[in-house]
Amino acid sequence: MTQILYLQMSQPGALDSDTSIQVMDLLKEVAKDRLVVMVTHNPELAQKYATRIVNLRDGVILSDTDPYVIENEENKKPVHRNLGKTSMSLLTSLSLSFNNLKTKKGRTILTSFAGSIGIIGIALILSLSNGVNNYIGSVEEDTLSEYPLQIQSSGIDISSLLVGTGNDGDENQEKRRNKC
Repeated sequence: MTQILYLQMSQPGALDSDTSIQVMDLLKEVAKDRLVVMVTHNPELAQKYATRIVNLRDGVILSDTDPYVIENEENKKPVHRNLGKTSMSLLTSLSLSFNNLKTKKGRTILTSFAGSIGIIGIALILSLSNGVNNYIGSVEEDTLSEYPLQIQSSGIDISSLLVGTGNDGDENQEKRRNKC
């Protein structure tokens, strides 16, 4: 659909009549397959070439030859409808992915490079950590072999501390045993 929209401003124009007609003929040719919006100060040209004329003054619409009317149906609350399966097949997904990789080679190379730096960094840190742990383990073994340690367990019978010594202790122990 061919449409030329003119916005008429309330300021004087800058083109002479012959140049204005030539420009308008060119715009009419372009408007056969594209929307052309033209701002002009010449109302005669607008009347002759335009399919819609909107008059503005200080950013306010004064008149419009084809105003947009909102219908009540468009103001209804939207209704969610399930459009069915939205996923794609694995083959389609893979082909789209490979096409994306081929068309954006620079981004793909930079992303691969950055990812490989991250993976190499993690591998270096893990290998360094493993080496330091092995070194610490070997130093501990060497040190402990030079200075052998013996660990012995010893214990104290707390119940003997609670029971008193002497004759009273023996009588008290018998009373306690009888109560139990």
